[in-house]
Amino acid sequence: MSEQVRMTLRLALTALLAFGAAAHAQAPPVAEDLRSPRTTLDTFLGGQLQDEISWDSVTATLDFDPGVAADERQLTATQLKSVLDGRGLFVRMDVVPADPEYVDPDTREAAFTPFPIRLPEFQVRRGADQAWRIAARTVRAAEGLYEDTFSWYARSLLDLLPPVVERSFLGFTLWQLIGLAILAGIAWGAQWLLKIFFQGFLVRFARDRAGWAAEDLSAAALPASWLASVWVFRRFLADLRFPVLVNQVLTVLLDLTLAAIAVWFAYRAIDALCTKLEAITAKTETKVDDHLVPLARTALRVGSVIVAFLLIAQSQGYSITTLVAGLGLGGLAIALAAQDTLANVMGSLAIVADRPFQVGDWVLVDGYEGTVERVGLRSTRVRTFYDSVVSVPNSKVVNSIVDNMGQRKFRRMKHMLALRYDTDPDRIQAFVDGVRGLILKNPAMRHDYFEIHLNRFADSSVDVLVYCFFRVPNWHEELSERHNFLLSILRLAKEIGVDFAFPTRTLALEHPPGDGDSFPADPAGR
Repeated sequence: MSEQVRMTLRLALTALLAFGAAAHAQAPPVAEDLRSPRTTLDTFLGGQLQDEISWDSVTATLDFDPGVAADERQLTATQLKSVLDGRGLFVRMDVVPADPEYVDPDTREAAFTPFPIRLPEFQVRRGADQAWRIAARTVRAAEGLYEDTFSWYARSLLDLLPPVVERSFLGFTLWQLIGLAILAGIAWGAQWLLKIFFQGFLVRFARDRAGWAAEDLSAAALPASWLASVWVFRRFLADLRFPVLVNQVLTVLLDLTLAAIAVWFAYRAIDALCTKLEAITAKTETKVDDHLVPLARTALRVGSVIVAFLLIAQSQGYSITTLVAGLGLGGLAIALAAQDTLANVMGSLAIVADRPFQVGDWVLVDGYEGTVERVGLRSTRVRTFYDSVVSVPNSKVVNSIVDNMGQRKFRRMKHMLALRYDTDPDRIQAFVDGVRGLILKNPAMRHDYFEIHLNRFADSSVDVLVYCFFRVPNWHEELSERHNFLLSILRLAKEIGVDFAFPTRTLALEHPPGDGDSFPADPAGR
């Protein structure tokens, strides 16, 4: 091998070694404190709990823009830590990924969000240098999050407090205990004012303007006042700057209390609303809508409990979208398993909307005849004329032919009056005219249409057709008016001298010529 070739190989080897060293210098190893989401958050949070805080290590966990001063970096780190503490967001390190190559399963990004529902702005991301830091967008949003968490007047007042209030008492500073007492006073004042507003102005206004019952609205005053009181504690809890574990426990308790009181208030408000609806439906002609009010009351109460449950779940970091999707799949499975029940429920809504009958009507439906007693969510109850109760599924009611005899304006009467064949024709005419006069004089009968005529010659009578209508609201009134009308016909017949026929038959016997009327002699000579 020539000397020139050897020199070339030496130069190439030197270049490769130099390139490798340069590449190694451009990609330094990742610091141990930033190698995974867990180590980064542990350094950021744990470092600020030390007596001697190493602000260089703490601020190194944040992805600052170039040129940010050291004091501003320290302020941002303090604000983010205060936001987590004030909102009761305790980071459990055992659930934070320790894998340097972690990828979010939803977004497929090298990022981790400890509180995706309650604080989605707080995120840890892996940078181009493979180090995990609190994301730049979180750093830029730190001041806004801090202002949203703590009220401005509490922040201003905290800066004006003398050093003496920083003394510790029972594990809390003196100013925290004073602030808790002030917050209790504000809560009591809000409760008192809201109770006065409900029981005074609102009750009088609603009673005078809309006709609401005072006792119904007054019943909602107590839960409304407690709702305001607990909300004050929940809203300004962060301003007391309690430790994160204390805030976490108090936040859960206050959220559960708020939800319970909100459901209590919703129940009272729903009762007041349904009482008003009952008064409105009582004035309508139909009685079917009277049964809608209890159904609406139950549906609204169940809905208020579901909404409260979803809000509690969201406040504790669960996704409402996921819960609703789960409820949707569960609802689909229940719907497939209970098609008949759902058909009956839809049938009840169709009955209310179409109003083929109302409670108390005499109906013939699906082969059953009787009086409608109740229209329920699943079935319609009909009391038959032999006093049994038949429950007809609403799906059958909707798909059946319903003969509603209770909605008749007129009740028909068709009858044949049988007169004797030996009745004088003039008396028959007088009798017919008299029956017509009885109808015209009776206010409970239809006067514009009726038929009273000599109709036919029957086997044993001359029949007069009586075809007329009663203007009565129910079967009882129909029977009563029919009774009075028939009695008046009997009196008219007696007055005119017309007799009613009954089935008779005349037998004529004929004898052969020569027989005469003789009878055989008595053998005994008698």
